[in-house]
Amino acid sequence: MLMFLSRDEIKELTGYTYKAHQKQWLIESGYKFSVRCDGFPCVLRSHVERVLGGVVTQTVKNETPDFEALRKIVNG
Repeated sequence: MLMFLSRDEIKELTGYTYKAHQKQWLIESGYKFSVRCDGFPCVLRSHVERVLGGVVTQTVKNETPDFEALRKIVNG
């Protein structure tokens, strides 16, 4: 699976073919995106999944904080 939506997927999401219309729709709909050097919007797939309520799986490292190091910093 690709990290970014393809041009066809952005067209399907926005309903627009032209990049100016796509960017305007994304802005009005609250989607975050960047603009590629060719002017087309670049949208993260994971952002779209979050906005649309999909499940995004992400591995989170479960570590215990080093409280002793913190105490040394706080107490000098």
